[in-house]
Amino acid sequence: MCTGNVHSAKMTGAGKGQDGWFALGKATVTYDCSYHTSMPVGLNIDFLNEEMGPGARVAVELSPASAMGLVHAIMESLAKGGLDPGKVALEAASAELLAQAASPIS
Repeated sequence: MCTGNVHSAKMTGAGKGQDGWFALGKATVTYDCSYHTSMPVGLNIDFLNEEMGPGARVAVELSPASAMGLVHAIMESLAKGGLDPGKVALEAASAELLAQAASPIS
């Protein structure tokens, strides 16, 4: 059953697509129907730069277990690199709130 469950996040980084490396601007994450695997549902991640068009996109479809394994590997990598993932997330959220507060109301 397809869920239509979609979440997005701003990204800073780079991805490698069919035409080479490109700057990332956004990631879209869905837990929804899987179209390219035999799984009925999966976690789908699209890394993209909307300004550059469809060629600036990297997509993956993961099983729920694989997605959780990826989350664990990311958290372990950050922790072993000396970063507190919770603190990094809190600082990013605080910076975004400050930027929104400084924007003029239109």
